[in-house]
Amino acid sequence: MSRTLNQAMGDAHEKHIAETLGMRLTRGSGNQWRDQMDAKHDRTSTQYAFAVDGKSTLAKSISISRDMWAKAVEQAGGERPMLGLRFYDTGALKVHADLAACDLLDFAELLQAARLWEQAKPVLEALADRDPRCVPVIVDLARRVLEAEVEA
Repeated sequence: MSRTLNQAMGDAHEKHIAETLGMRLTRGSGNQWRDQMDAKHDRTSTQYAFAVDGKSTLAKSISISRDMWAKAVEQAGGERPMLGLRFYDTGALKVHADLAACDLLDFAELLQAARLWEQAKPVLEALADRDPRCVPVIVDLARRVLEAEVEA
């Protein structure tokens, strides 16, 4: 059975999403009622767990509707919803652009966490270089700080 161009584009896109974001591909491209969306993180292992529905095209545009977003929110099943958008240049699967659409508040939370890490990293590295025995203490302190930040 030969695959269509649309199937090949979708499969390549879904695989790329999963590999790039460290996710698992869902069975049947999310067509199982208990495991929807195309790729997912595990919300029990990370605070920033996303579920992605991939959309790809050779056309000049991809439309995102309210219904499409509502479906992604519903099917995310506890993970943060995201739409992966891929534009192909040719039927040979040459990628023009890969984009991600997510809730602005989810993005803001990720950005805040990245900024906190950016500020803390040089201090933590200096402490670890000075006395490697303090690494477990630093890790525990960082965990508590991040948990307190999330609760705030």
